[in-house]
Amino acid sequence: MESQAQREKWLCPQAVYGYFPCNAEGDVLLVYEPGQNDNGTTGQGDKVIAQFTFPRQEGQERLSVADYFAPKDSGMVDVVALQVVTVGHGATERFDALQAAGDYGEAYYTHGLAVQTAEATAEWLHRRIKKELGIGDWGKRYSWGYGACPDLQDHAQVFKLLPAESALGMSLTSASQLVPEQSTAAIVVHHPDARYFTIGGSRVEQLMREQSKAADASG
Repeated sequence: MESQAQREKWLCPQAVYGYFPCNAEGDVLLVYEPGQNDNGTTGQGDKVIAQFTFPRQEGQERLSVADYFAPKDSGMVDVVALQVVTVGHGATERFDALQAAGDYGEAYYTHGLAVQTAEATAEWLHRRIKKELGIGDWGKRYSWGYGACPDLQDHAQVFKLLPAESALGMSLTSASQLVPEQSTAAIVVHHPDARYFTIGGSRVEQLMREQSKAADASG
């Protein structure tokens, strides 16, 4: 299937990524316009172009993704990396055509290969970012909708910062899910103590919350 995908070009791994100056303020990550205060200090001139609110654990260690970035009152500017990857619309079109033709087995494997290819692309880009930042094996990649950052609505902020629409032909559903489906968006944390954690609730519960938010917004 990999050979066929390469030959017929229905898997087209693509990505966009970028680095932005930032600071944490409580549970909020403030993202500044690049080029502000090149001397590495914050000040009144910093222009906030996006912000992400990361929930905090109610128990356990009370962690939040925002904890891994320099606080605004530290006087130092930190850096955050954002990435979006996709395998393109061809995989979805192939899957839909196979489903319509009743070839459910081939459709199942097509979907699986596309999902795994998107994840492999995300991991490849994550390693590239870590190399460019000059860090070792530490640091973590967090995708929205999972564990530590369940709010899919943050995808809209990512799309403001990265050219996912113009460069990759991607879009968002009313529930802020990525289109094509076989795509991922993530924030890359370079702090050596960063680790994966969950704020509680299952993936299904998180998706139900996002769908409820979307329904309320449209209603």
